Amino acid sequence: MAPFFILDAAACSRDMFMCNSGKCIITSWWCDGENDCGDYSDETDCITLQGFTSQFAVQKFIGFMLIVEPKEIRNDISARPNVGSFQLFGDAMCKYSEDCPNAIVHASLIPKQDIQVMWKAPPPGTGCVVFKATVQENREVWYMDEGGLIRELCEEEQENQDEQPEIIEDCCACDEAKYELTFEGLWSRHTHPKDFPVNEWLTHFSDIIGASHTGDFRMWEYGGYASEGVKEVAERGITKRLESELKTESNKIRTIIKARGLWYPNVQGKTFAVFRVDKYHHLMSLLSMLGPSPDWIVGVSALELCLKNCSWVTEKVMNLYPWDAGTDSGHTYLTSKSPTVPQEKIRRITSSTPNNPQSPFYDSTGQPMKPVARLTVTRQRVYDKNCDDYEVPGLSTTPDVSVIEDDRMECRVSDWTDFQPCSVSCGHGFKMRSRQYYNKQKAEMAQCTVQLVDKEPCSPPCIGWVKLSDDHSPQDVSCRTSEWGEWSECSVTCGKGLRTRSRKYIDSRARKTCALELMEKETCMGMKPACDSEIPPDPKCAVTHWSEWSPCTVTCGKGLKVRTRLYLSPAALSMCNVELMQKAPCTADKPDCTVNINEAKSKRNDELVKCKCVFALYCSTNLL
Repeated sequence: MAPFFILDAAACSRDMFMCNSGKCIITSWWCDGENDCGDYSDETDCITLQGFTSQFAVQKFIGFMLIVEPKEIRNDISARPNVGSFQLFGDAMCKYSEDCPNAIVHASLIPKQDIQVMWKAPPPGTGCVVFKATVQENREVWYMDEGGLIRELCEEEQENQDEQPEIIEDCCACDEAKYELTFEGLWSRHTHPKDFPVNEWLTHFSDIIGASHTGDFRMWEYGGYASEGVKEVAERGITKRLESELKTESNKIRTIIKARGLWYPNVQGKTFAVFRVDKYHHLMSLLSMLGPSPDWIVGVSALELCLKNCSWVTEKVMNLYPWDAGTDSGHTYLTSKSPTVPQEKIRRITSSTPNNPQSPFYDSTGQPMKPVARLTVTRQRVYDKNCDDYEVPGLSTTPDVSVIEDDRMECRVSDWTDFQPCSVSCGHGFKMRSRQYYNKQKAEMAQCTVQLVDKEPCSPPCIGWVKLSDDHSPQDVSCRTSEWGEWSECSVTCGKGLRTRSRKYIDSRARKTCALELMEKETCMGMKPACDSEIPPDPKCAVTHWSEWSPCTVTCGKGLKVRTRLYLSPAALSMCNVELMQKAPCTADKPDCTVNINEAKSKRNDELVKCKCVFALYCSTNLL
């Protein structure tokens, strides 16, 4: 075997060398043995031909030839393959070969223990290349194309963000690793416009629940059946039961992952959590409800973070798509509850599955769906550990619970209050609870970011509602609508804003069986195309965009509609005075509240009549 070998590296830049951090250094500093980048990235993109080091000396050689050629030779002799190019440092050891392209040879027969050159990689997609060396140790001994004198180099493959890596049965990484996950919402009216919920203030990703776990455990599984805990998350966005299920499998769990949900108007925001993995607990799963929905979830199941080379993934990005948990048969965001009996398997929702035009993700052309969220898992730290120190997890193992909280003294908070009643008396709504800083002034000075408001979806039953009578089957209900109403005024007086228009079902019973869009929005320009120059807003008082206008406060006659926005920083509440709520007059779909006696009797016979009190001052009859 040849006592010489080639050391390889990745690629190089054109004029300046760019470190992994983005820092630029002089090309001559590249591969000079000095850590000029600070992360040693300038010492990795080099080609070195070096003699073996023994206990007493380094093997030297007098002559050499180093060539690079494509791994696969094409039949077309006239086509010159692109294998990159060598670059010399300007020393007296090497020179370009006058006889062979893509080759470097010795410039003298002076004994040397190593030579070093730079190599610029070919364009992406070129394929693998092979470095081959011939080394002359003395006038009679030489080595060629064997052992360490051959080195194959391939470009890194771009990972598919829609596919998970293969699961490794036995992870050989002895070290432990700490990861941060970032869950980013992408779902919006612009990315998924078809039948997007009209009551946009209900849109959310529920609190996120997950775990780092062993290979023989599944929190949920593609093509499997949802547990009671998974069902609770999918239908109600509540994680308590699933967290209890995880704790019962504590010997298979390293970290229970918990992160805040994303609620309107921050559905396109980000939420974070940290967790740890080891050679036994090298998979990660997580789950969140896409709401409002019958039983739709997003997340990953058994994401592998261990690598075959016994190390840990540096970063992994996954696009997330909705999955049907198989516990409810609804096809639209706000469909009424319809339990699936018997329960079906968890399946991916696509533009063709379910094959039902009512599905908001259905596309008759079969175009691929856009992701509704994105998951990024980033390695933060590696903890050295000896494989001999590992013990097989026992039954008494207690998993860590990972929740990112600001635990500084200035950021201490009270216990959570009880949840307030649901925001609606029946149907889809949410309930809230809150807590407070012990010292609000200190918390504002320290810019604490502890969550002070928590939301949960709720769906109280509509007690007292009656079904359509036997002589009014769903087939008898017409989905015809009125003509579109007039466009509202633009929401702004200058610059770009929104305006809306609406229509209603001619048969009021159609609201239970039909799913047509009853409101349209479009962009508009205010009376002035550009706003007059204003005093630049204080960054400390930054706010979110305005929410959508709420429904009119009355079902007939004239009422009010409101819209709100929030400060980006809780500390702004005490120091800023930005308008956070706007009210505007509105007219209900039914402008006249008078009902003749025959119409009233007819409606009372068919459906329940409810009285709705608005702000405890006015009471109007709501004929549903």
